[in-house]
Amino acid sequence: MMMRQEPISPFVIRLYEWFEDPRDFTLVMEYPEPCESLLDFITRNHQVFETTARVIMRQAVLAVQHCIHRGVFHNDIHAQNFLLKKPPLQLKLIDFGCGQLFSSDGYDSKIYIGVPNYCPPEVLTEPRFHAVPANVWSLGVLLYQMVNGCSPFHNRTEITQAKVTFLKPNLSKTASVNISPNSLGRVCSFTAVSDQLQQYIIIIISNSKGSKLT
Repeated sequence: MMMRQEPISPFVIRLYEWFEDPRDFTLVMEYPEPCESLLDFITRNHQVFETTARVIMRQAVLAVQHCIHRGVFHNDIHAQNFLLKKPPLQLKLIDFGCGQLFSSDGYDSKIYIGVPNYCPPEVLTEPRFHAVPANVWSLGVLLYQMVNGCSPFHNRTEITQAKVTFLKPNLSKTASVNISPNSLGRVCSFTAVSDQLQQYIIIIISNSKGSKLT
């Protein structure tokens, strides 16, 4: 219901109506058509062109920002939880089943319920994790998956080491720069949220026409 407050984001799936029964809820939601999951789009295309990735990534960032502004932490950002309507390439964030109310105090790492490959390293190394750093990490993983066609991390060790190498040889210099492990270190504050990765995401999408992050 918090996500229904005006203004509505065009990049977040809309809830039109809901019905409460003694044992369950029925939700009537928007269904963009024709569409496919972003994961299916990536799989079908193997690797997404960098220009296309910019367009998609801009919308993903705006969707996640909208959730935070509405006091909602989606908590499960990954390629399968975005629908892609085409034409044009319009993204919709879906599936708030793991969502929680935004809390500046963070969340217990023991009860993290997101996708393992998108798990931020502080969930594995710290007692608590925070919404904004977790979102930035997940968006970085999503961007890597789009332009490389695979996940950057496959186990807990790789996640905590945070070593990222871009495999696609024809990426621009901006996109192909290696991100150092130190830059991916998680910290539990708004002012130091993996600054290099956050700026990296902004640079990648900034070449989209009319892109704005606020």
